[in-house]
Amino acid sequence: MTTRRTLVMGALALAAAPARAQPSRRVDCHTHVFVPGLSRAADARYAPDYDASYDRLLALAGANGIGRAVITQPSFLGHNNSYLFEALRARPDRLRGVPWIAPGATAAQWDEMARIGVRGLRFPIFGLATPDWADYRETFAEAKRRGWTLDLYVESRRLPEVLPAMLDSGAAVIVPHMGMVDRALGPRRDPGFRLLLDAARTGRAYVKLSGAYRIGLETAREAAAMVIEAYGPDRLVWGSDWPHTNTSMDRVTTYPQTLAWLAEWVPDTAMRERILVDTPARLYGFG
Repeated sequence: MTTRRTLVMGALALAAAPARAQPSRRVDCHTHVFVPGLSRAADARYAPDYDASYDRLLALAGANGIGRAVITQPSFLGHNNSYLFEALRARPDRLRGVPWIAPGATAAQWDEMARIGVRGLRFPIFGLATPDWADYRETFAEAKRRGWTLDLYVESRRLPEVLPAMLDSGAAVIVPHMGMVDRALGPRRDPGFRLLLDAARTGRAYVKLSGAYRIGLETAREAAAMVIEAYGPDRLVWGSDWPHTNTSMDRVTTYPQTLAWLAEWVPDTAMRERILVDTPARLYGFG
Protein backbone atom coordinates (compact mmCIF):
# COMPACT_ATOMS: atom_id res chain seq x y z
CA MET A 1 0.00 0.00 0.00
CA THR A 2 2.82 2.35 0.91
CA THR A 3 4.57 1.58 -2.37
CA ARG A 4 1.39 2.22 -4.35
CA ARG A 5 0.79 5.50 -2.50
CA THR A 6 4.39 6.58 -3.18
CA LEU A 7 4.05 5.85 -6.89
CA VAL A 8 0.76 7.73 -7.16
CA MET A 9 2.08 10.75 -5.29
CA GLY A 10 5.20 10.77 -7.47
CA ALA A 11 3.12 10.69 -10.66
CA LEU A 12 0.97 13.57 -9.40
CA ALA A 13 4.07 15.59 -8.57
CA LEU A 14 5.47 15.05 -12.08
CA ALA A 15 2.17 16.04 -13.63
CA ALA A 16 2.06 19.22 -11.58
CA ALA A 17 5.69 20.19 -12.27
CA PRO A 18 6.12 23.10 -14.68
CA ALA A 19 7.19 22.16 -18.20
CA ARG A 20 10.89 22.60 -18.89
CA ALA A 21 11.48 26.00 -20.43
CA GLN A 22 12.11 25.88 -24.16
CA PRO A 23 15.02 27.86 -25.64
CA SER A 24 14.12 31.31 -26.92
CA ARG A 25 13.18 31.46 -30.60
CA ARG A 26 15.48 34.45 -31.10
CA VAL A 27 18.41 33.79 -33.42
CA ASP A 28 21.96 35.09 -33.49
CA CYS A 29 22.69 34.94 -37.21
CA HIS A 30 26.42 35.63 -37.22
CA THR A 31 28.71 33.68 -34.91
CA HIS A 32 31.95 31.71 -35.18
CA VAL A 33 33.12 28.64 -33.29
CA PHE A 34 36.56 27.08 -33.03
CA VAL A 35 38.92 25.42 -30.58
CA PRO A 36 42.73 25.30 -30.41
CA GLY A 37 44.43 22.76 -32.64
CA LEU A 38 42.25 23.03 -35.76
CA SER A 39 44.21 23.19 -39.01
CA ARG A 40 44.19 26.67 -40.54
CA ALA A 41 44.23 28.06 -44.05
CA ALA A 42 47.68 28.72 -45.48
CA ASP A 43 46.74 32.35 -46.16
CA ALA A 44 45.01 32.96 -42.81
CA ARG A 45 45.13 36.66 -41.87
CA TYR A 46 45.02 35.86 -38.14
CA ALA A 47 44.96 32.83 -35.85
CA PRO A 48 43.16 33.06 -32.49
CA ASP A 49 44.45 30.54 -29.96
CA TYR A 50 41.58 30.57 -27.45
CA ASP A 51 38.54 28.35 -26.96
CA ALA A 52 35.36 29.53 -28.69
CA SER A 53 33.44 26.26 -28.56
CA TYR A 54 29.82 25.82 -29.55
CA ASP A 55 28.98 24.92 -25.95
CA ARG A 56 30.33 28.28 -24.80
CA LEU A 57 28.42 30.04 -27.56
CA LEU A 58 25.09 28.43 -26.66
CA ALA A 59 25.57 29.08 -22.94
CA LEU A 60 26.39 32.74 -23.51
CA ALA A 61 23.59 33.24 -26.03
CA GLY A 62 21.08 31.52 -23.76
CA ALA A 63 22.08 33.71 -20.82
CA ASN A 64 21.23 36.71 -22.99
CA GLY A 65 17.85 35.51 -24.21
CA ILE A 66 19.02 34.06 -27.54
CA GLY A 67 18.10 30.43 -28.05
CA ARG A 68 19.47 29.66 -31.50
CA ALA A 69 22.54 30.53 -33.54
CA VAL A 70 23.89 30.43 -37.07
CA ILE A 71 27.58 29.50 -37.22
CA THR A 72 29.51 31.10 -40.07
CA GLN A 73 32.87 29.64 -41.00
CA PRO A 74 35.76 31.89 -39.87
CA SER A 75 38.11 32.79 -42.69
CA PHE A 76 41.24 31.60 -40.87
CA LEU A 77 39.99 27.99 -41.01
CA GLY A 78 39.56 28.10 -44.77
CA HIS A 79 37.64 25.08 -46.07
CA ASN A 80 38.22 23.08 -42.90
CA ASN A 81 34.60 22.97 -41.79
CA SER A 82 35.06 19.93 -39.53
CA TYR A 83 34.34 21.72 -36.25
CA LEU A 84 31.37 23.60 -37.69
CA PHE A 85 29.89 20.28 -38.87
CA GLU A 86 30.59 18.73 -35.46
CA ALA A 87 28.62 21.54 -33.83
CA LEU A 88 25.64 21.03 -36.16
CA ARG A 89 25.54 17.31 -35.48
CA ALA A 90 25.77 17.89 -31.73
CA ARG A 91 23.02 20.51 -31.47
CA PRO A 92 20.65 20.20 -34.44
CA ASP A 93 17.83 21.79 -32.44
CA ARG A 94 19.66 25.06 -31.88
CA LEU A 95 22.29 25.48 -34.57
CA ARG A 96 22.48 26.07 -38.32
CA GLY A 97 25.66 26.44 -40.35
CA VAL A 98 27.17 28.45 -43.18
CA PRO A 99 30.43 26.75 -44.26
CA TRP A 100 33.05 27.90 -46.75
CA ILE A 101 33.40 25.15 -49.33
CA ALA A 102 35.53 24.62 -52.40
CA PRO A 103 33.89 24.15 -55.80
CA GLY A 104 33.06 20.62 -56.84
CA ALA A 105 31.06 19.23 -53.92
CA THR A 106 29.40 15.90 -54.76
CA ALA A 107 25.68 15.20 -54.57
CA ALA A 108 26.28 13.12 -51.44
CA GLN A 109 28.17 15.99 -49.79
CA TRP A 110 25.38 18.44 -50.60
CA ASP A 111 22.78 16.10 -49.15
CA GLU A 112 24.81 15.50 -45.99
CA MET A 113 25.31 19.21 -45.43
CA ALA A 114 21.58 19.76 -45.77
CA ARG A 115 20.81 16.88 -43.42
CA ILE A 116 22.93 18.27 -40.58
CA GLY A 117 21.67 21.84 -40.85
CA VAL A 118 23.73 23.77 -43.40
CA ARG A 119 21.55 26.55 -44.83
CA GLY A 120 24.02 28.79 -46.65
CA LEU A 121 27.53 29.12 -48.05
CA ARG A 122 30.07 31.66 -46.87
CA PHE A 123 32.59 33.62 -48.92
CA PRO A 124 34.80 35.49 -46.38
CA ILE A 125 37.08 37.12 -48.93
CA PHE A 126 37.82 40.29 -46.94
CA GLY A 127 41.52 40.91 -47.51
CA LEU A 128 41.74 37.95 -49.92
CA ALA A 129 41.74 37.66 -53.70
CA THR A 130 38.40 37.55 -55.48
CA PRO A 131 37.68 34.00 -56.67
CA ASP A 132 36.97 33.19 -60.29
CA TRP A 133 33.19 33.04 -60.01
CA ALA A 134 33.02 30.84 -63.12
CA ASP A 135 34.41 28.06 -60.92
CA TYR A 136 31.40 28.46 -58.63
CA ARG A 137 28.66 28.41 -61.25
CA GLU A 138 27.41 24.95 -60.24
CA THR A 139 27.87 25.77 -56.54
CA PHE A 140 25.72 28.88 -56.85
CA ALA A 141 23.09 26.98 -58.84
CA GLU A 142 22.88 24.26 -56.18
CA ALA A 143 22.61 26.85 -53.40
CA LYS A 144 19.76 28.53 -55.29
CA ARG A 145 18.01 25.19 -55.83
CA ARG A 146 18.15 24.45 -52.11
CA GLY A 147 17.12 27.94 -51.05
CA TRP A 148 20.44 28.62 -49.33
CA THR A 149 22.00 32.05 -48.91
CA LEU A 150 25.38 33.17 -50.19
CA ASP A 151 27.10 35.01 -47.34
CA LEU A 152 29.52 37.64 -48.68
CA TYR A 153 32.12 39.23 -46.39
CA VAL A 154 34.21 41.76 -48.30
CA GLU A 155 35.41 45.37 -48.13
CA SER A 156 32.75 47.90 -49.12
CA ARG A 157 34.96 49.22 -51.92
CA ARG A 158 34.82 45.78 -53.57
CA LEU A 159 31.03 45.40 -53.37
CA PRO A 160 30.51 46.95 -56.85
CA GLU A 161 32.85 44.29 -58.25
CA VAL A 162 31.54 41.30 -56.30
CA LEU A 163 27.91 41.76 -55.23
CA PRO A 164 26.32 41.98 -58.72
CA ALA A 165 28.06 38.78 -59.79
CA MET A 166 26.65 36.91 -56.81
CA LEU A 167 23.16 38.34 -57.24
CA ASP A 168 23.24 37.31 -60.90
CA SER A 169 23.31 33.71 -59.68
CA GLY A 170 19.67 34.04 -58.65
CA ALA A 171 20.42 32.96 -55.10
CA ALA A 172 19.78 35.15 -52.08
CA VAL A 173 22.89 37.04 -50.95
CA ILE A 174 23.39 38.19 -47.36
CA VAL A 175 26.00 40.80 -46.43
CA PRO A 176 27.25 41.02 -42.83
CA HIS A 177 28.43 44.05 -40.84
CA MET A 178 26.33 46.45 -42.91
CA GLY A 179 28.67 46.03 -45.84
CA MET A 180 31.82 47.03 -43.91
CA VAL A 181 31.22 50.70 -44.58
CA ASP A 182 34.41 52.71 -45.03
CA ARG A 183 34.44 54.79 -41.85
CA ALA A 184 36.62 57.45 -43.51
CA LEU A 185 34.01 58.04 -46.21
CA GLY A 186 30.94 57.38 -44.11
CA PRO A 187 27.71 55.75 -45.32
CA ARG A 188 26.58 58.70 -47.44
CA ARG A 189 29.78 58.96 -49.47
CA ASP A 190 30.80 55.28 -49.70
CA PRO A 191 29.87 54.05 -53.22
CA GLY A 192 30.00 50.41 -52.15
CA PHE A 193 27.52 51.02 -49.36
CA ARG A 194 25.26 52.96 -51.72
CA LEU A 195 25.27 49.94 -54.04
CA LEU A 196 24.30 47.74 -51.10
CA LEU A 197 21.31 50.00 -50.42
CA ASP A 198 20.34 49.88 -54.11
CA ALA A 199 20.55 46.07 -54.04
CA ALA A 200 17.51 46.02 -51.75
CA ARG A 201 15.39 46.52 -54.88
CA THR A 202 16.38 43.08 -56.19
CA GLY A 203 14.41 41.38 -53.41
CA ARG A 204 17.22 38.84 -53.05
CA ALA A 205 19.70 40.80 -50.95
CA TYR A 206 19.77 40.72 -47.15
CA VAL A 207 21.90 42.55 -44.58
CA LYS A 208 23.12 41.59 -41.13
CA LEU A 209 22.96 44.25 -38.44
CA SER A 210 26.29 43.28 -36.94
CA GLY A 211 29.93 44.22 -36.51
CA ALA A 212 29.49 47.76 -35.21
CA TYR A 213 32.97 47.72 -33.66
CA ARG A 214 34.48 46.83 -37.02
CA ILE A 215 33.28 50.00 -38.74
CA GLY A 216 33.06 52.38 -35.77
CA LEU A 217 30.06 52.99 -33.55
CA GLU A 218 29.01 56.32 -35.08
CA THR A 219 29.38 54.94 -38.59
CA ALA A 220 27.39 51.87 -37.59
CA ARG A 221 24.58 53.97 -36.11
CA GLU A 222 24.17 55.97 -39.32
CA ALA A 223 24.55 52.92 -41.58
CA ALA A 224 22.00 50.94 -39.57
CA ALA A 225 19.37 53.65 -39.99
CA MET A 226 19.89 53.69 -43.76
CA VAL A 227 19.88 49.91 -44.07
CA ILE A 228 16.71 49.59 -41.99
CA GLU A 229 14.95 52.11 -44.21
CA ALA A 230 16.08 50.39 -47.43
CA TYR A 231 15.54 46.76 -46.43
CA GLY A 232 12.91 46.61 -43.71
CA PRO A 233 12.73 43.85 -41.06
CA ASP A 234 11.86 41.05 -43.49
CA ARG A 235 15.31 41.19 -45.07
CA LEU A 236 17.38 42.05 -42.03
CA VAL A 237 18.88 39.78 -39.38
CA TRP A 238 21.08 40.42 -36.34
CA GLY A 239 24.40 38.87 -35.39
CA SER A 240 26.66 39.20 -32.37
CA ASP A 241 29.77 38.27 -34.39
CA TRP A 242 30.89 36.34 -31.29
CA PRO A 243 33.69 35.92 -30.29
CA HIS A 244 34.60 39.22 -32.01
CA THR A 245 37.74 37.90 -33.67
CA ASN A 246 40.55 39.92 -35.23
CA THR A 247 39.52 43.33 -33.93
CA SER A 248 41.10 45.72 -31.49
CA MET A 249 37.98 45.27 -29.39
CA ASP A 250 37.85 41.47 -29.30
CA ARG A 251 38.41 41.53 -25.55
CA VAL A 252 36.30 44.64 -24.91
CA THR A 253 33.11 44.07 -26.89
CA THR A 254 30.62 41.87 -25.04
CA TYR A 255 27.65 39.82 -26.13
CA PRO A 256 25.17 42.01 -24.19
CA GLN A 257 26.67 45.11 -25.82
CA THR A 258 25.90 43.81 -29.31
CA LEU A 259 22.26 43.32 -28.28
CA ALA A 260 22.21 46.81 -26.77
CA TRP A 261 23.31 48.24 -30.11
CA LEU A 262 20.46 46.41 -31.86
CA ALA A 263 17.96 47.82 -29.36
CA GLU A 264 19.33 51.30 -30.04
CA TRP A 265 19.08 50.90 -33.81
CA VAL A 266 15.66 49.21 -33.70
CA PRO A 267 13.76 50.63 -30.70
CA ASP A 268 10.43 49.24 -31.92
CA THR A 269 9.94 45.92 -30.10
CA ALA A 270 7.74 44.30 -32.74
CA MET A 271 10.17 45.15 -35.54
CA ARG A 272 13.09 43.89 -33.47
CA GLU A 273 11.34 40.55 -32.90
CA ARG A 274 10.82 40.14 -36.63
CA ILE A 275 14.54 40.67 -37.14
CA LEU A 276 15.45 38.30 -34.30
CA VAL A 277 12.85 35.58 -34.89
CA ASP A 278 10.78 35.64 -38.07
CA THR A 279 13.32 36.50 -40.76
CA PRO A 280 16.02 34.11 -39.51
CA ALA A 281 13.48 31.31 -39.07
CA ARG A 282 12.58 31.65 -42.73
CA LEU A 283 16.15 32.00 -43.98
CA TYR A 284 17.74 29.25 -41.92
CA GLY A 285 14.94 26.73 -41.46
CA PHE A 286 14.33 27.03 -37.73
CA GLY A 287 10.95 25.53 -36.83
